[in-house]
Amino acid sequence: MPAKLSRTARGPAVTLKAAAVRRIAGRYPFGHAGDIASADAGTQPGDVVDVRDEGGKLVGRGYFNPDGATPLRMLVWEARDIDLNFYRERVRAALARREGRITGTNAMRVLHAEADGLPGVVADQFGDVLSVQLRNAGVEQHRDLILRALREETGATSAFERSDTGERRKEGLDLVSGPLWGEVPERVEFYEDDLRLHFAPLDAQKTGFFLDQRDNRRMLAGLLAPGQQFLDVYSYTGGFSLHAAKAGAQSTAIDKDSVALGVLEREARENGVSVGLRWGDAIEQLAALEKEKKTFHAAVFDPPTLAKRRDDVPRAKRIFTDGTAALLRMLVPGGHVLVSTCAHYIRVDDLLDAARVAAGAADCDAEVVAVTYQPADHPHLLSVPESLYLKSILLRKQG
Repeated sequence: MPAKLSRTARGPAVTLKAAAVRRIAGRYPFGHAGDIASADAGTQPGDVVDVRDEGGKLVGRGYFNPDGATPLRMLVWEARDIDLNFYRERVRAALARREGRITGTNAMRVLHAEADGLPGVVADQFGDVLSVQLRNAGVEQHRDLILRALREETGATSAFERSDTGERRKEGLDLVSGPLWGEVPERVEFYEDDLRLHFAPLDAQKTGFFLDQRDNRRMLAGLLAPGQQFLDVYSYTGGFSLHAAKAGAQSTAIDKDSVALGVLEREARENGVSVGLRWGDAIEQLAALEKEKKTFHAAVFDPPTLAKRRDDVPRAKRIFTDGTAALLRMLVPGGHVLVSTCAHYIRVDDLLDAARVAAGAADCDAEVVAVTYQPADHPHLLSVPESLYLKSILLRKQG
């Protein structure tokens, strides 16, 4: 049975408007400005507050930042202390949730923010090295407790921080990056299946490496036979390219980040494979490949976010349509293309719509072979729709 919620405040309090109570009491963790009826005077950004309805009944407790883009971030729906034991329990539960579900690698996401009950905390572990991102004023206030819990529960011998996301600016916080504890290597090494992978911890994007495409990388590599042609569009450091090359395919990677392509070239060499590199705008490079009459047996189209707001979706769909059409034209009959988005606002139906128009433009048809989502170490909770972000469709070109 859930704990009975006290009517007595335990500290600073925030009162919800009646219309917001049911949604937030139903374990939705975000309270927006329009949801807040009042807040106690003197409440500081990042304070843990009691959250109650207008009758005084306790709904739960959470971080509050009156100046934040999302003022309220719920932590618990009961009366309990937010202390070291709380953070230890959350990290321990996250690790237990992943046990046995992530295989063939020593790298995984340990904490996926709200989906693991810790809004604003993202932590990835690569072997004995931990990468941590703290995104809001609440976790910034509790950084020492959170870092101690992570250190004790994961056993990581070193850690670095990549709290250099724009979300911190919206919270009134400075951007922060650098070592946290232990001796952080210049190049973090980990393995994924039979690949040895590396990244520079303070230079790479986000928390170091895009772990969320792990399952899709394996899926595409499994579709390729030795000697077949593979195209990796928006490759970054080429996780897809490397897996395909290790499977014996001839990989080509496209990206406009020359530093990332340099990393990919080194990674390929160290793994005993070869990847062709093309620097430049993805759509322009696809047009150039078409003119060169190139053909491919499989491809991935995995652009950056593209839609950070709902209003961005129509423009993003046009990019997906143009890119997918070019790839379908270059695919051999029976070839596969994976179309992927990491944007929350882009739905699977948006990808399917873009692909349908693309197939018409390419004068072909395609079978939807699979629809995939983020892996188990990036959990998606029903109560947090925003925790679903990675969506992909695998298409097979009809002969």
